[in-house]
Amino acid sequence: MMMDARENPLKIVNGSKVLKIDDYELSTSKNIITGETSSLDIPKSNVIIYNLEDGSQVALRPSGTEPKIKFYVSVNTSLKSVADFKKTEAILDTKAEAILKDMKLI
Repeated sequence: MMMDARENPLKIVNGSKVLKIDDYELSTSKNIITGETSSLDIPKSNVIIYNLEDGSQVALRPSGTEPKIKFYVSVNTSLKSVADFKKTEAILDTKAEAILKDMKLI
């Protein structure tokens, strides 16, 4: 699956374009818009991170103990006030769930 993610990267996740792909195994960061590739100066690891235009990220990495791929979803938005925390948290939970559904992970 990691090989497929490298050879056939996602282009859109939940309606948001993939802007950049960081590949820690290859030590590269590819700007999807310009096609430009730059080096990542970090230790090699079998991790791929898709950076989306809405600020979300989806990271993939194989499990170290089981034959499966783990997915990590990061979503964000601004918090206008502490009073809006619960409402904002619900919006982010919904957004993360929509990403997982779009990727057919749930």
